[in-house]
Amino acid sequence: MPSFEAIVFFAVFAVLAAIGLSLLVVFRERGVSTAVALLEAGQFREALDAATRTERPGRDDLLAAGRAARHLLQLDLATRLLDRLLAEDPDDGEVWVERGLTAAYGRDIAGAHRAFDHVPVSRSDLLESLTLHRAWLELFAGDGARSRRLFEEVEASLDTKLGSDLSDGDAAFAEWFLHAGWLWRSRGDEKRAAWALETARSAAPQSELPDFLESWWLERS
Repeated sequence: MPSFEAIVFFAVFAVLAAIGLSLLVVFRERGVSTAVALLEAGQFREALDAATRTERPGRDDLLAAGRAARHLLQLDLATRLLDRLLAEDPDDGEVWVERGLTAAYGRDIAGAHRAFDHVPVSRSDLLESLTLHRAWLELFAGDGARSRRLFEEVEASLDTKLGSDLSDGDAAFAEWFLHAGWLWRSRGDEKRAAWALETARSAAPQSELPDFLESWWLERS
């Protein structure tokens, strides 16, 4: 007869599997690919596997794979996937943001700046995320004054978006919480910093970025 612990384990596993399946059904109804659905559910390993197994991955599949690879710190793979997209469309601002983040985590600060500079000024929909990531990049690069100026441009809107619209966390926005958390921590706002950093972890438990950035920060401090 199975032990009580085994019964509980399989019950929890069944519930999680059912939730995952229901999410995939919802995403398919939205016309979203399996890789994108898995990415948005925070299942980065599965998203990367699904995208790379696709015979003819489209733009969204490759972008999802690049993001997933970055969360798993497979930075060389992420770079190759994103560069493949940029070869097809050098003006894809969303991909340039992703390319900049990937370069930054590879500690290529100059490369990250160059990638961010390629984001077309016409992409106003990317301005908030780009400014947040630039502020974080300047903080980790050691320019605290510029980091503060950039963060002040978006802090109020981020406070509303992260604190209200996404208060329960969202794997697709895990890096927003992560970067905002470090920026708040640098300003001594430990309450908001702790909340944002913990939300990033809970929203994307497969991501290796929280531990990586904490180690990086300790190295440069």
